[in-house]
Amino acid sequence: MERSRRPHNALSGLGGDGASRSVISALELIEEVAASGPGITANELARTLGLPRSTTYRLVNLLAQEEYLVRTPDLGGFALGRKVDRLIGTAAAATVPDRVRAVLDEARSSMRFGLHLFGFVRVGTARARITPLDIDPDYPLSDASRILRDHRVSAVGRLLLAHDSTHRSQPIDSTTQVGSLVPGFGCIAVPVVSADGTLRGALAAAAPEHRVRSPGAILAALEPTRAALGGLVESLA
Repeated sequence: MERSRRPHNALSGLGGDGASRSVISALELIEEVAASGPGITANELARTLGLPRSTTYRLVNLLAQEEYLVRTPDLGGFALGRKVDRLIGTAAAATVPDRVRAVLDEARSSMRFGLHLFGFVRVGTARARITPLDIDPDYPLSDASRILRDHRVSAVGRLLLAHDSTHRSQPIDSTTQVGSLVPGFGCIAVPVVSADGTLRGALAAAAPEHRVRSPGAILAALEPTRAALGGLVESLA
C-alpha cells in the first residue's frame, strides 16, 4: 500500500523482504506514538502510516508485549513503554538551546534537588502531551514513560490537566505529587509561559516528601529560573 504520509527514507533501502519491512514498520509505529502522544489508537496509526490494519494490530501487540509500547489505562490506545525510557533521556539531553541550558545549569548549581524542564504540546486538546526538554543528569527520571503517558501521576502532568480543567480562566501557580512514583519523594511543578500567557511547559523540582508538602522554600527558589525561562520560551518550540 502506498504510504499516505511518510516520504521515502534511507530505511526503505534496507531490504524488500517481509522481515525488513516489519522492522521498519515497527520503528515507524514507535515514532508515530512518540509524535502523537499517549492515547493514539491502532486504527489511527494504520491510517496515518498507510499500513494495513491487520499488520498494525500485529505489530502494536508485539511492541506492547515487549514493552516498547504500553496500553493506556482505558485500553483504547497506546503510549511509549518502559524500554523507550533510555531513548527519552538521550534525546532530551540535547534538545534545548545553549542559553536555556545556561539558565538551568546556574539554577542547578545552587539547588539540592533535581530540576527538570518539560515542554507541552497541543495544550488544550485531547492530544495534549508532555515532552522532556532538559532532564537533570544528576537526578534521572524514575519512570519516564509513565510520566509521559499518564498525566495523573506527576506534578507536571497534573499541571497540564489543571490548565485544561480551568479552561485557561485562572492562573495555576503550581502542582505537586508525593509518593506516586517513588515512596518518600515527590515533585513540584510551576508553569513556564510565553509573553502572551500561553502555557508552553513546566519547570519541575524533585525533592524529599517533607520539602514538597511544605513547598514555600522550593517555590521561592524556582521563581527566578521560571521568570528567566519565560523570556526564552519561544525557543522551546
